[in-house]
Amino acid sequence: MAITGIIFLIIATVLTAMFSIVFKIFHRKDIDANQAIFFNYLTAFVLGVLFSLHGGAVVNPFKADWLIDVIILGFIFMAGMVMLSASTRRVGVAISTVCSRASMVIPIIVSYMFIQGSAKPKWLLICLVLVAMTLTIWTDKPEGGHKYTLLDILAPITVFLMFGASNAYLKVLQHRVTVKDTAAGLSDQVINSEISLVTASVFLVATLMCIYSFFRKGEDGKRSPLLLKNVIGGVILGFVNYFCTFTLMLSMKYIDSSILFPIHNIGIVAIGALVGVFAFKEKMRPHQVIGMVLAAVSIALLCL
Repeated sequence: MAITGIIFLIIATVLTAMFSIVFKIFHRKDIDANQAIFFNYLTAFVLGVLFSLHGGAVVNPFKADWLIDVIILGFIFMAGMVMLSASTRRVGVAISTVCSRASMVIPIIVSYMFIQGSAKPKWLLICLVLVAMTLTIWTDKPEGGHKYTLLDILAPITVFLMFGASNAYLKVLQHRVTVKDTAAGLSDQVINSEISLVTASVFLVATLMCIYSFFRKGEDGKRSPLLLKNVIGGVILGFVNYFCTFTLMLSMKYIDSSILFPIHNIGIVAIGALVGVFAFKEKMRPHQVIGMVLAAVSIALLCL
């Protein structure tokens, strides 16, 4: 693994782990999530455009061969967030988070099957990562007598598919842009700027899809007032969102999917668990400690 790819992967993992932390702060500060998410996507779009211009991208997004792809990906991004919210409400945080992180198997399989040169996945280690994530995340207490409905079962399955599809699509887009621009003799800086423009375009689509939820009225028939704290929260989240997505796509240039996604996902879970303990005074159960140890072991073995 190139040191550049490792640096980008570390940045992407740390920033992605901050998502749950930022949303926890939103809850404590009573920040309107719908308004914050809208400004988050808008901020991420602006940042993507600025970085693409700075890098010298010469692609017109409206004429680019990836235009349809980013529209589809923007929809998947939004649908994944909606389904994660619905799944959390129906079956709890633990099951929903496990499904969103376990979805890493989808981009690994897609890369191995459709991207030439991808390494054969280390399936036993990937299974160890999944076990480690499940043990680390699982904190919900089962509710006695609760029977899951069909929708309760479908919600986390949809989360698994949506998150897996978005990461697989990001990998395919990154590979396509990199191969095309490299064949054209373009510099690394220009390639990265086009990747930034791809990222910006995805966030623009997501922004447009957020307009309805931003302006819709509440149950009382009134719209929530636009507050400065909601805007600031959204802007902060937008910085995190853009840079975690952009650096993840850059790390894909250097690290094979069979290694990148397991390390990325178990890193997110481990960082989130540690922040919960030290910053929010959450207590870890014995099975979570075992999960953290397994996580460290699996990451070490994947890097060998």
